Amino acid sequence: MNLVLDNIIFSLQRAGGISVYWYELLRRMTRDKLSIHIVEHPGATSNIFRKKLDFNPAMLIGDRQLPLWLSRYLAYPAAGSGQFLYHSSYYRRPQRADATNVVTVYDFTYERFRRGVPRWAHSMQKKTAARAANGIICISESTKRDLLRFYPGIPESRIQVIYLGASELYKPLESSDRQLLPPALADAPFVLFVGARDSYKNFSLALESVAALPGYSLVSAGGGKLKPGEAELAQQLLPDRHLHLPVVDNEHLNLLYNCAHALLYPSGYEGFGIPIIEAMAAGCPVVAANVSAIPEACGEAGLMVDEIRRDAFAEQLLKLENAEFRSGTIDKGYAQARCFSWETCYLETLSFYEKIRQEQAWKS
Repeated sequence: MNLVLDNIIFSLQRAGGISVYWYELLRRMTRDKLSIHIVEHPGATSNIFRKKLDFNPAMLIGDRQLPLWLSRYLAYPAAGSGQFLYHSSYYRRPQRADATNVVTVYDFTYERFRRGVPRWAHSMQKKTAARAANGIICISESTKRDLLRFYPGIPESRIQVIYLGASELYKPLESSDRQLLPPALADAPFVLFVGARDSYKNFSLALESVAALPGYSLVSAGGGKLKPGEAELAQQLLPDRHLHLPVVDNEHLNLLYNCAHALLYPSGYEGFGIPIIEAMAAGCPVVAANVSAIPEACGEAGLMVDEIRRDAFAEQLLKLENAEFRSGTIDKGYAQARCFSWETCYLETLSFYEKIRQEQAWKS
């Protein structure tokens, strides 16, 4: 099977969950020496995950020499002859009608939380890509439900749910590794918040929840620098009890998971929730909102909150002070994390490619 993989996400992000997903697929494809070609815009190599990939130059196909803001929305103009399966990392389509076309749908944050031109442009591209696709991968049952809700008329038979995973780098560490933490975290208990801080992620609610727990600090990791309003609110609610780490690599994030009292995940919407699986694999209890795809990631191992409010999260965090309850929660988390892996995601993706390829060959 000839595969054409479109790396456009590496030009759109410096890092992020979709970049992780795409990196994990490509890493395994090159490992297994599959017959692949890579479409790449010039800006891709600034992505921190793309830098970890070493492609044979013969695999690379240059993208159009157009500005990224335009190129990201245009169909890929594959030339030449021969059959191939095209999979874009972010909602582009092949121009050739005879190409077998697969798209991954991640979430519906734009449709739910954005307004104006950005929402219209993103939704139009996603809708067009999904309707044109021969096969659609959704990263959770929740995302699949949203797809069928927002874009009715897409045949459910084209859709397959393939869950994401967590890097094998997330694992329990020796207790002595705590001394590697920043001095401010060496002794005091802290709650961890990971990732972006868009409005629906409820970062302010995380600050409020930890502020209700004297003696605890909050560490926010990733998501880039704090915006002025975020920094001011953190100082107001948690003076001398908040530490922000704008960029954290896997090794240091694993250390934080190992040492944290819990991962607090108050997000009001997720397509999946990779940090939940990372935390559980590292032995970190998870307190999260019971919404969208989060229950799929948490299973029976997460401490779920039905009402997204400060007191509800604080109450769950306090439960973890009981050593026996905490130990049982961690054990459940280990078992839940083992249900997800990038290797499984990869193998299920290859099986889906073959299924769609065979269906298209039969139709032709």
